[in-house]
Amino acid sequence: MKRSPLIAIVMGLVLALWIYTSSVKPIPTMNKVQSTLTEQIQEALSNYNNGESPESKMKGIFQIRALADMHPDNADLQWHMGLFSMQSGQYEKAVARFEKVISLNAQRVDAYMQMALSFAALQDTSSAQNVLSTLIEKSKGDLQQRAEVMLEKLK
Repeated sequence: MKRSPLIAIVMGLVLALWIYTSSVKPIPTMNKVQSTLTEQIQEALSNYNNGESPESKMKGIFQIRALADMHPDNADLQWHMGLFSMQSGQYEKAVARFEKVISLNAQRVDAYMQMALSFAALQDTSSAQNVLSTLIEKSKGDLQQRAEVMLEKLK
């Protein structure tokens, strides 16, 4: 008889412990959230790059734009939005996007080149030259050489 209450108490404790541990959810880490965002960006770019119709390409652009609106401080999203702006001839918007990329991640010196190309398309030679001069100071190798060539062409 003494075993029955003891078994009931142990079973009750095990059940309570199981209920408690199954209801506690771990807090998602930033890496997991970031990888999910990276996966979403890749999916949107895949839709854009692999889209056979204009509608499917636009779906990819809309996905990137929605992500950029939700994550305005993500340099990669701003970068892609800048490229899309250039492709559609919206060079003012492209300049603003590439400025945002640089403000978020100063190591993205490739954004200077895209910004210079956008200024050149807007026929704002002075701004393009200033951006290229900055790019030459901050970059090395092939990017620096391309900036020097482009600067010479703009003079």
